[in-house]
Amino acid sequence: MLQAYLVDDELHALNMLEMFLDKTGEVHVAGRWMNGFEALKALDNARPDIWFVDIEMPGMSGLELAANIHEVDLDAVIVFVTAYDQYAVAAFEHEALDYLLKPIEMGRLSRTIERILRETEKENGKQKQKQTTTLIDSAERDANRQDADNREEENYLFVQMFGKLRVTPTSGDSVMWRTAKEKELFAYLLLQDPDANEVHRDQIIEHLWPNERYEKAKIYMHTCVSLLRKNLKKLGLEQMISYKNEQYIIDKKRIRADIYDVLDVLQRMQREGHVPLEQMDRTLYLYQDELLAQEDYPWVYELSQRLERNVLELLLNLSEKHLALGNGRKATEAAERAMVHSPYEEEAYRFAMKAYLSLGKHDQVLRIYRDLEARLSELHIAPSAVTKHLYEQIKV
Repeated sequence: MLQAYLVDDELHALNMLEMFLDKTGEVHVAGRWMNGFEALKALDNARPDIWFVDIEMPGMSGLELAANIHEVDLDAVIVFVTAYDQYAVAAFEHEALDYLLKPIEMGRLSRTIERILRETEKENGKQKQKQTTTLIDSAERDANRQDADNREEENYLFVQMFGKLRVTPTSGDSVMWRTAKEKELFAYLLLQDPDANEVHRDQIIEHLWPNERYEKAKIYMHTCVSLLRKNLKKLGLEQMISYKNEQYIIDKKRIRADIYDVLDVLQRMQREGHVPLEQMDRTLYLYQDELLAQEDYPWVYELSQRLERNVLELLLNLSEKHLALGNGRKATEAAERAMVHSPYEEEAYRFAMKAYLSLGKHDQVLRIYRDLEARLSELHIAPSAVTKHLYEQIKV
């Protein structure tokens, strides 16, 4: 028999719904409340098979209650009950199994219960099949325990954030975003300080829904979190996003992202002042385009600009180190890339001129200087005295 929780601020409505559910012979009402706050407390002790939730309630609406329920129980089955049909779209955005209009009709309620029973049988069938498969495969898994452990450890996401956002799990399945905001929320959680995984709920709302009324934005956010959790669960990545003390936490230990590798090297450069040349080369190879260049996320602009400056410094540092080691070819490659990266940065041109000068390629020094003159003329300025002096060394 299905265990149900009922939530409605009208006592008469609660009594009627319980009576109808009792008549089906398939449902036991395990709990009933007249506000969402009390209902949420019940989740500390049990998980019902189904929730029947009124939408129009004071204090906490049914939509808000559903969002909060899904924060605690991702797989909660919810049926909305209301006298107003304008909430239908919003109800199904919250992954509602069904939507009942008041006054409830016995026939309509029976069809809902039948649907829930079918879904339950289907899920139980999957669980039994999974258990059977587990028993059949147990001997082989025991024989290959080490390989199995390795596969478990490899269950994570590969994320490309420079240029276009691409997310690929270990299984190789493509990530299908239900909404653009779900995708943006994932990117936002990943780009918070890697050393501080928590991000406050209100901070997310401020950046992703800045023009929405707070209560409405909170509902949108809960919906996106629920969609994202289910998406990751389908990919075999459960418990990736947790919630505690109004903070969302994403498990970055199971994520391999290009941005993390680049940030790690940049931080080491600032902290220690030295990174092996090979690691600098590998890091700069990852940086093929601006951060989330193909996504229109205003909140990423500041971080993107900071990365642009840091990567330029890394390129110039790399060119300087190669030049000091007598590797003019590598020095010119790094400097030329710095010029492409920052076309109006005079120092990048000067590094390229020094590198080509070390190779005795005066024609290339002249080319670089003329390219710089053309660029700076767009800004109505001329090369600095330092750069002119370097040019004078090869001028015939």
